[in-house]
Amino acid sequence: MVGGYNTGRFFGQFIASHHSMTIWVLVFCFELAAGLTCFVYRHQAAARINQPHKSRLLVEKTALFFTHLFPFATSFCLYNSNLTPQQKHVYLKENYPQCLFWMGIDGFEVYDYRMNPWLTVTGVGAFSFIFVIAWYCFYLGVHTAIVLQRVRHHLAPSTYHMHKAALISLVMQLVIPGVLIIVPLDLCMFVVITGAQDMQELATDSMFLVGSHSMCQCIVMILSNSTYRRIVKEKFWYIFK
Repeated sequence: MVGGYNTGRFFGQFIASHHSMTIWVLVFCFELAAGLTCFVYRHQAAARINQPHKSRLLVEKTALFFTHLFPFATSFCLYNSNLTPQQKHVYLKENYPQCLFWMGIDGFEVYDYRMNPWLTVTGVGAFSFIFVIAWYCFYLGVHTAIVLQRVRHHLAPSTYHMHKAALISLVMQLVIPGVLIIVPLDLCMFVVITGAQDMQELATDSMFLVGSHSMCQCIVMILSNSTYRRIVKEKFWYIFK
């Protein structure tokens, strides 16, 4: 059940809660494509040091194509997972009769994977695809590190350290904030599947972590880059000296 907190009173007048979540998922899922693009770029930057000719990149291009198709497919499945007013009434009456009056509140939505299998398709399909792409990014990161180690003696120390720092920064920017996304969504999926009522409040409150992942990503980007750290340090001392 979604109590309309994703739209609020003002925006809830112009867009339904379900439509708002669909648009949010569409935009949010592009982060997977962005992350894979960065790993492919970093991998190719290292691979072409000793291989000036261009490879066909069939696997990389295929993965990038499907990751850019992924947001549209996921949002389409989520859009179709909505329940009719009659189904919502039956679900609430059977499971949460004390919440029936919420049906009259703008922005209130109910989802049930048993009444509408599209929700199962959305959850299982999205998590399975993310799992595959995450491991592929892990492979690209490890292989990039191996390639850099092989060509280390052919590079100037500053060039090698630049590639190495860029790879470490990329991994930290994706892994650390990614925990703030994966853990709350896994918790919500667990609550939906098992019906663990005692964990519903925790699952709802964990959405704060999802909302803070972009802030965490920016902090990690700054702290993992020596140039950014130096600029922030200089500005800090300039302001508070």
